[in-house]
Amino acid sequence: MKFHLYIIIALILFSSCKDDSNSSGEKSHYRHTTILYFSAQNSLGAQNAAQMDSAEIVNGVLKMKNPNDNLIFYLDDDKNPRIYRYYIRSDNRASLQKIKTYNYDANSSDSTTLKEVLDFIGTKYPSDSYGLVLWSHGMGWLPDIISFSKEGRRTSSRKLNGFGLDVGADGRMASDLDAQGNIGQQMETTALAWAIENSKIHPTYIFFDACLMQCVEVAYDLRNATDYIIGNPTTTSGYGMYYEDMIPHALFSYPFTDDSIKKIIDHFYYDVMENPETRDLYQGQGCVISAVKTSELQNLADATAAYLSTAIHDGEYPDLTGVQRYISFEHTSYPYFHDISSAMKKLLTEENYLEWKKVLDKCVIYTRTSDRFLYYTSGFNVYYNNVDKSSVCGMSMFFPQNIYNQYQYYGNLNKLFKNTQWYKVAGWKNTGW
Repeated sequence: MKFHLYIIIALILFSSCKDDSNSSGEKSHYRHTTILYFSAQNSLGAQNAAQMDSAEIVNGVLKMKNPNDNLIFYLDDDKNPRIYRYYIRSDNRASLQKIKTYNYDANSSDSTTLKEVLDFIGTKYPSDSYGLVLWSHGMGWLPDIISFSKEGRRTSSRKLNGFGLDVGADGRMASDLDAQGNIGQQMETTALAWAIENSKIHPTYIFFDACLMQCVEVAYDLRNATDYIIGNPTTTSGYGMYYEDMIPHALFSYPFTDDSIKKIIDHFYYDVMENPETRDLYQGQGCVISAVKTSELQNLADATAAYLSTAIHDGEYPDLTGVQRYISFEHTSYPYFHDISSAMKKLLTEENYLEWKKVLDKCVIYTRTSDRFLYYTSGFNVYYNNVDKSSVCGMSMFFPQNIYNQYQYYGNLNKLFKNTQWYKVAGWKNTGW
């Protein structure tokens, strides 16, 4: 009933002004524009997750107050992509415009598509600040399955991928397969950074409404693309962000400072864990979410390089027993995504860890975590992992492990990790890796 009710509200309140050019509310400049980029031509779209969130967006916009704000919604699902604009008119009524419809099936996992969308918005709706929400599947820094041989060599033109999944024309959305039966295309995180850095906007924040994207390898790739990165180091619910609450109360918290970024996290955590209207929708999945200040990432890389080789020598596999893991390698083939703070606390001397953590705390500025979170599923069974709140920061880092040599669904992760920028700047070569 939730979805249908919201659509009825949208038709009543929005339809009369869709084509009214005299009330388009367009200005020469805006205070803030939040951009929602939904790459939904995949199993999430097939499960109607994008439709549910679209309905929430409508209801959230009805609560917006400032006519100097814009919300731009790019949606690519089983139809050709469309771009909508939601805004508040001078008479304080919420309005909707369809501002662009593609006449072809654009690939939303192509960095040129993202750049074109951002260029279009930056040209048409110049703003003092922008926020960018990236909605889709996420795999952190992981490589595309078909791009590498088991020896870690690139075997096609496709590169390291992380965000989004687009099965393309004639693809099978429900199974995330393209027309050739391969996993749909994803976007390399360095390509994601290129698209944003070379576009006509600079988002103050990027919020990943996607799994596993709050890892230091991704954050470092995006260090020049945005000022803050908000995301989960864990898997996330297919239900995603509760846009009805987040749009009016968090995503437009201009001007954006450390405190307003923390406010975004607090609202997200509240909706997942505490909000009586939504708590049941997340089915007890738990929540680990953090914010990274990108201006501090190079300092973190330098500090990590200074200390890492004191703990790891001659290409040995570090002992990470007891370190916080965010996903099960044995059940998913994803690496464990170890928490960077928990791991460094285990590996470094207490003195070195405390010095290193001073740098980390300036980089990961805020973290909210539940007592436990969904670790993996097997059949109808759901398994949880507890959180050691005394050591975690809510951002993961890859650490080589011998088990990654034994089963290589994504290739040899120990070798593929060397393709990341973080490997090169964080002192990994000095450890023998």
